[in-house]
Amino acid sequence: MKKIWVVLFLIILPIIAGAQKSAKVDINQKVTKSRALPSWAAAQQYDATAHVYFPDFYTFYDPERGGYVYWENSKWSFSPSVPSFLEKVDMSKSRIQILKGLSLDLHPEQNYPHYMKMYPADKEHNKVPVPIPGNPAK
Repeated sequence: MKKIWVVLFLIILPIIAGAQKSAKVDINQKVTKSRALPSWAAAQQYDATAHVYFPDFYTFYDPERGGYVYWENSKWSFSPSVPSFLEKVDMSKSRIQILKGLSLDLHPEQNYPHYMKMYPADKEHNKVPVPIPGNPAK
């Protein structure tokens, strides 16, 4: 009987040890988020490797956060879905600026005054909230 317990122990021990190993996670390891590309991405030849600025709508797409950053109620807001003021806009035909060279860890809205000057809006859209330069990007 003692031999049976020893054999069972030797069989079960590696299973328990393997389960404990797979449960360990390196807290310093960055988790890569896999998200579906926005519906407009293919038409704009966008691959989610950089932030996008929609200058005519004062809106950013942030692939790291997986959504849109836009001005609302005197502050920057975030939404994983298209903001309501863009719901009827064909984003696949909208003018975009892919912000290459900007780390995905950064928030593009924090440098909005720079982008506003570099990429001014071509069209005025009366339902689009316009950020006020000089207000803190919070």
